[in-house]
Amino acid sequence: MKLKTVGLGILFTASVLFANEFVNYEALSKKLKEQMKKEGNYATIEEVKNALESKDWIVADVRTMEEWAAAHIKGSVRIGRQAPEKGLELFALDDEGKFIKQNLIIICNSAARASIEAQTLKMMGFKTVKVFDLYSWIDKCNPVVTKYTVKKDKAGTGLSFGNFYAEHCKK
Repeated sequence: MKLKTVGLGILFTASVLFANEFVNYEALSKKLKEQMKKEGNYATIEEVKNALESKDWIVADVRTMEEWAAAHIKGSVRIGRQAPEKGLELFALDDEGKFIKQNLIIICNSAARASIEAQTLKMMGFKTVKVFDLYSWIDKCNPVVTKYTVKKDKAGTGLSFGNFYAEHCKK
């Protein structure tokens, strides 16, 4: 009985110590976003526009398929968050696994997920990794495209739905 009580006590103490070191998602993403801004790695709208036109940059979106379908920047690519490094292989590497594009802007709604993913992608060898939030793009009256229709999603059928703007931009 004593051994069982001691074992439970040790287990409880260990779990409390581990819990004290846990950093929640909001705190981590806030810290990383601030770090990206401080280091000059929070992209501007102009940098995103230039990257979309450049052959040396990838503008990659790490949001869910549903978020992507609702609104995304024309010319960006969706790599998702589950395995973005795998998705980037299609756009950043040649057939021999060598970089053809070493510069990257990662997008999500608020740059929280993008800031977390940026840490991993920097370690993978990208020359420049910046983050950006879609909210800023929309708020400054830049267009987004969508895959939604009044009918079911018609992705891949060649239908063109045009650009959409935030309500405050329609003057």
